[in-house]
Amino acid sequence: MREDTEGIIIDSVGLLFFLKTFSVYNKKGNNKVNRLNGINAQPLGSSQLALEANFEQIRKDYGIFFTPERIVDFMVGLIDAQEYVGRNTVNILEPACGLAQFLSGIKRMHPSLFRKACLSGVEINYEIIRRLKSLRVADEINLIHQDYLLWQSEPVFDLIIGNPPYGIPSLSSHYTIKIPPETKERYKKLFQTWYGKYNVYGAFIEKSVKLLKPEGRLILIVPATFMILDEFKKLREFLAKNGRSQLIYLGPDVFKPEAEVASLVLDFRKSKQLAHNLKLLEYQGGKTFPIKVEHRWDGEVVKFETEYSRALENHCSYLLQDLFEIRISPRTPEIKNSSLVLKTKPKHSSGYLPLLTGRNLKCNQIFYENLSGYWIKKTDLHRFRGWFGKPHIVVGLGFRENGKVAAGLDDRCYPWMGDIYHLFEKEGLFNTGYDLSKSELLEYLNSEYIRRYVKDAFREITYHLSITQLKHLPVPTKREWEEIKRNFI
Repeated sequence: MREDTEGIIIDSVGLLFFLKTFSVYNKKGNNKVNRLNGINAQPLGSSQLALEANFEQIRKDYGIFFTPERIVDFMVGLIDAQEYVGRNTVNILEPACGLAQFLSGIKRMHPSLFRKACLSGVEINYEIIRRLKSLRVADEINLIHQDYLLWQSEPVFDLIIGNPPYGIPSLSSHYTIKIPPETKERYKKLFQTWYGKYNVYGAFIEKSVKLLKPEGRLILIVPATFMILDEFKKLREFLAKNGRSQLIYLGPDVFKPEAEVASLVLDFRKSKQLAHNLKLLEYQGGKTFPIKVEHRWDGEVVKFETEYSRALENHCSYLLQDLFEIRISPRTPEIKNSSLVLKTKPKHSSGYLPLLTGRNLKCNQIFYENLSGYWIKKTDLHRFRGWFGKPHIVVGLGFRENGKVAAGLDDRCYPWMGDIYHLFEKEGLFNTGYDLSKSELLEYLNSEYIRRYVKDAFREITYHLSITQLKHLPVPTKREWEEIKRNFI
């Protein structure tokens, strides 16, 4: 997985993988060699080491990660070469191609398709393009030096395969992908799925679908976050309308230690006839296992299903989003820039309250001490956030106690900042039949039942509790909660 933009790690491992595939390595020279998969390799010379150091800086600036060969082989193995037999032309594209790992994988695993196809690779970084050209890769692949998201092409591709970049584009120090504001604005105008703090891999998916011919196929490895996060709701709807989506979950370990991100393979077929079809699978131990199939998917959140998660859902009449408005605390940049917030303890602090953070919250317990270093006048609370002055349940983004959701009742109405959600009862709530008291809801949210449900339904997709996950937690009535405690697994 390449975090934030195009390419891969250009180190001796990635280089050897590429050289082995395209057979352009000259084995003459120094007798001292390294070995990788039985291939002899010369140590890098001083000029090469300097170039590698340059690539290392590129890797840091662009968030480049090398795709493990076993994952490349798995994805290339999804291709049915027989599908293209008898066609006069076959157009294959690898976006953000880096060292063209996937096109080289096709050469290894489907040599007849490789010889027949018109192969293209788009790469934004000219240093990588130059490296490929020096290795005579351009003899077999049409290399295009472009920003893939701005590159103009007709929808002529039968197959698009690869590992797009991921990350939120910005020049802000808070984000690692460095994109000028004017370029980001162009992206926003070009892509209909762009929403909120959009991750560029979503734009890569949309662009690739648009470049496919009818019945064309897209195979990309991407973060699994688009399954559930609100930022990707337009992307999910876009995929549902345009074809069949097969999601193959790979888990969080694919790119360790360079990156810890839950990944999946999106295997998409562009087809009006197959629109709104979704299949969720899991890849483990070299085998693929089906989890669920939907034939009327309109882009809803995609959750995993187990016998346990289905049972808990069946025992509960509501989702949390049916019952509560969910708000989030002001973030650190707003706090730092607010004229209402003091950065040092006031001399006369009796009229002030500390801003609480996630560290003040444990399971069913709030510690009302200043761990943030920020203060605000009690009389200014309503000016900062009107709802700070109301007793309500708070929920932490970070998990506690081996993955538990942490919730507490803030009946002292303190201000909060950072990683905290706030639950406010919707109007007319008590006309719905929902009758859990606040203490009972806290008992439920902090319970082992919810800890296990979150683990089963959302796996390791996010390292903290997202607002989407919180919205989709099943919630019981009083009678249902007693039944769960009495009879549940």
